[in-house]
Amino acid sequence: MADHEYAAEVHEGAETTTHHVVLTEDFLDDLALPEFDGAALVEEILRYLLDREPNTSVPRELDPAALVGRDAEFLPELRRRMGAE
Repeated sequence: MADHEYAAEVHEGAETTTHHVVLTEDFLDDLALPEFDGAALVEEILRYLLDREPNTSVPRELDPAALVGRDAEFLPELRRRMGAE
């Protein structure tokens, strides 16, 4: 995959889904982590979403930047999960 693009497979019960996640520069700037591990960040993004909905509801093409405006807790929670707060 290209820089900041990840493929993820999620197993939940009998359902397995695949997701293509793109971490845009704008999203990474908004997240403002001093350092980040892209794979770990994608894992935490998916865990955050899976805490709120089943894997079959998570978009196959996932742009985390689109979640920022829809969920005020998203960025602060990701920072916390990534150890930046």
